[in-house]
Amino acid sequence: MPARTRIAKRLAITFGIISFGIIIARAITPETTPSYKLSNSAVSSNDGIAINTELTGQQLPQVDLTTITGEKISTRTLTGTPMIINIWYSTCEPCRRELPVLASAAAQYLGQVRFVGVNIKDSASVAKEFAAQYGVEFELLLDTNGPFISELGIATAPVTLAVDAQGVIIDQVAGEMSASELDKLVKELLK
Repeated sequence: MPARTRIAKRLAITFGIISFGIIIARAITPETTPSYKLSNSAVSSNDGIAINTELTGQQLPQVDLTTITGEKISTRTLTGTPMIINIWYSTCEPCRRELPVLASAAAQYLGQVRFVGVNIKDSASVAKEFAAQYGVEFELLLDTNGPFISELGIATAPVTLAVDAQGVIIDQVAGEMSASELDKLVKELLK
């Protein structure tokens, strides 16, 4: 028998044994696919997914944010008018989809509700250019180094907060908002 044939047979046998071993290992090892659910629950997640703290009824924390022009602004100066705060960043797909909805609502409720976008990852220029692509004309702030989301216990984005004129968070929505959900949230603010 030629040497090439012997080598080919040995490789085939070795490959067969390895394949058989993998099949047996998979058959005896139960496959568990974890299921994950994002939540606004303040209870720690057992499955390792970061979740947001329940904020309804809490006062907006007093921290400094940065405007897109580089100035520091305290969250204390944001109160006085009912407000929608949207926490977002440019590479977040749900954030991208909801920005036009937020821009439209901000125009519709101009003078009644203050809309503020808090960007948690991008530079000022990226945040400004990105938001402009989606027609955003409301106020954009940067949470440089994360003091805002840390104080609030926010782990996922997007998150939208409805804040009354006294700075109390009356509701929060984790995940992408539809126009009807946002309209309901704003009407709740204006009661």
